[in-house]
Amino acid sequence: MKFALKIIVPFVFIGLALLGVKILIINKKPLPARAPEVVVAQADVISVEQKDHRPPVISYGTVQSYFETTLVPQVSGQIKEVSQEFRAGKMVQKDTVMARIDNTDYVAALALENSNLAIARRTLAEEQIKAEQAAKDWLASGRDLASATDFVLRKPQLAAAQAAIESTEAAVRKAEVDIERTIVRAPYDAVVLSRTASAGNFASQQQSLGKLVATERVEIRLPLTANQAARVNLPGLGNKDSADELEVIVHSATKVGSHWQGKLVRTELAVDARNQVTYVIAEVESPYAAIPQPLIVGTFVNVTIPAKMIPGAYQVPESALVNDSLVWVLDGENQLCRIAAERIHSHEGNVYLHLSAADLAAGKIKPPLRIVIRPLANFKSGKKVKPVFDSQER
Repeated sequence: MKFALKIIVPFVFIGLALLGVKILIINKKPLPARAPEVVVAQADVISVEQKDHRPPVISYGTVQSYFETTLVPQVSGQIKEVSQEFRAGKMVQKDTVMARIDNTDYVAALALENSNLAIARRTLAEEQIKAEQAAKDWLASGRDLASATDFVLRKPQLAAAQAAIESTEAAVRKAEVDIERTIVRAPYDAVVLSRTASAGNFASQQQSLGKLVATERVEIRLPLTANQAARVNLPGLGNKDSADELEVIVHSATKVGSHWQGKLVRTELAVDARNQVTYVIAEVESPYAAIPQPLIVGTFVNVTIPAKMIPGAYQVPESALVNDSLVWVLDGENQLCRIAAERIHSHEGNVYLHLSAADLAAGKIKPPLRIVIRPLANFKSGKKVKPVFDSQER
């Protein structure tokens, strides 16, 4: 009996448990149905209006010398002296003595030419006396002076004596100039790039003594693409704009915080066949006297050039332009509208656009426009989003 109870009692408890579970399931009330939450994506937007913009054109180039001279002596001889100013990096003024060449031979040549001039003048005086005597003798013979030949009156001899004086005077002037040329001077205000002259060396007319670069101004040759050239009033092409329109600002990445004022002065009247760019020339006055830093030849610079006005354009971040052809704009109900866009110009991370008036009208979008600046790949027209204004717009 006890054995039977041990077997039957567990099954009784299991049956009661199953019965209790079934009763609970039958009496369970269903949970109320809930509508699914609609997830609205956020979109970073910026508010813009159609305005006239004038972004500059940025070009680049290397600073070049306006004048660069290799000092070569015009006379030969031993170099007696080299000026302390004739050192690489020194700035010199016009007519500063750079070197002196031994002038002994040229002083002797001047003395010789002065002697020849004195002889030539004496010869002319003698010929003049002889010519006067010949005329008197011809008249004393009872003949008319008009019948005498030029040779009898010694006119060719007088002309030869006069020509000898003129020739000798020219030789004297050359000898004086040669003495002056033994002093090598700076042809203009300049900075010394290099020097090869040394005292005791022999200088010849084919030997370089050094190299100078003018400090009056420097030039920068700037390439412009076809689009850039169309936006700039190029000098020398019949433009009537004022001189202020041609002012440019020069910057150097290696000299942070420094900038220089310059001007566009001319346009090369040829297009580079390799890349179809047009070159313009900018000049900077007194570059070596600039404060706080001089603008040195050989410096690579960026140049900001004033450009023509872009009328009725929208300025937006570069990231807002999709496939270089469209932008996403929010309508009055925060729904996305796809608007065709035309890039006009880019500058410092911004792009200047013309938007399709037909698309704006079709979307009933009124200014100011709310343009999405970071559009997502899954954006679709008519999709509703939650606008989040850029921090600069708050």
